[in-house]
Formats: sequence, C-alpha cells, structure tokens
Amino acid sequence: ITFHGVEPSDPSAPDPRVGRVLQGRYRIIARLAASAMGVVYKGERLQQARPVAVKFLHPWIPAQKAFLGRFENEARAMSRLGHPNCVSVIDFGVEGQPYLVMDFVTGTTVREVLQAGPLPVARTLRIARQLLAGLTHAHAQGIIHRDLKPDNLILGDEAGLEDHLRILDFGQIGRAHV
Repeated sequence: ITFHGVEPSDPSAPDPRVGRVLQGRYRIIARLAASAMGVVYKGERLQQARPVAVKFLHPWIPAQKAFLGRFENEARAMSRLGHPNCVSVIDFGVEGQPYLVMDFVTGTTVREVLQAGPLPVARTLRIARQLLAGLTHAHAQGIIHRDLKPDNLILGDEAGLEDHLRILDFGQIGRAHV
C-alpha cells in the first residue's frame, strides 16, 4: 500500500519521533514515508483512538524567511477543505519542525493504477468526476493545488469505497483570487 503517494521509508532506521506525543493529543506510531516536502508518519488521536497522518516539514523549509506565517496561513486554508474527495488538515503546529495532522488515507495512487495499463472509459470518467468535484471545492475555498499529479491522487481501498478518489498533498498550494 502506498501512503500519500510517496515512497516507503526504511523501516529498520530508528526514528526519534516514533512514540512521541504532540500537544498531548497525537501519538506518533510509525514512520511511513518521506517526500520532497517532509516526512509522513502514522499517528493516533489519543482521545478518539483515531488514526491520523502527521507530516513534519523538512528543516530547510521553515528556515526560509517569513515561512512560519505563510505555513500557518496555508494550514488554516487547508483545514477548510471539507470535501469527500480532499484530504483535510485536522490540526497543525510547530514542535521542532512545523507539522500538519491530516486524515489517514490508504489505497493505491492513480500513478500505480495507470502503470497496470489503460483504464476502461467508464472507470476513467468516475475518477475524473471525483477529481473535478474535489478541485471545485478547493477552488471555492480559494485554494489552488500547485502539485497535482497522479502520485497525489489516491484511490481508497476500504470495503465499499473502492475507487473513492482523495486528493493529497495540498501542502504546495496557491491562493486563488476569488
């Protein structure tokens, strides 16, 4: 299973974040993957025993001038995404590095599906409709996804929700002028 469209991390390497509790609410359970923007972990919202994804940004990113203000503004914008086809930001903060707490999503990326061969037209249209619905919602919130690609689109693998598209990684967003 690919998580959030990024390559799995080396599970044998010890990670000091695993086992840590953020804000007294989120326990870091396991390192899942690393991407160009940060490291993704499986976490748990302690009070609800709810699985979440926690993405810590790489240290070089917040070192950029005026980054933290922009990070907070973008995290607030992403938290307004409340659509079934968008991965939502549940919480955010800074603990060592800035981090985002998001819906935990598993499934297969659209890239992986396309590598298996051409899709039937009906399936392609179902997936495209969901993508457009999620993007329409994001645009209505003033958010433009600037890194839209098959790796950032995941098709759910939960029973009854096969081919349920979720748009991932709204971390590289632009603001629409609406």
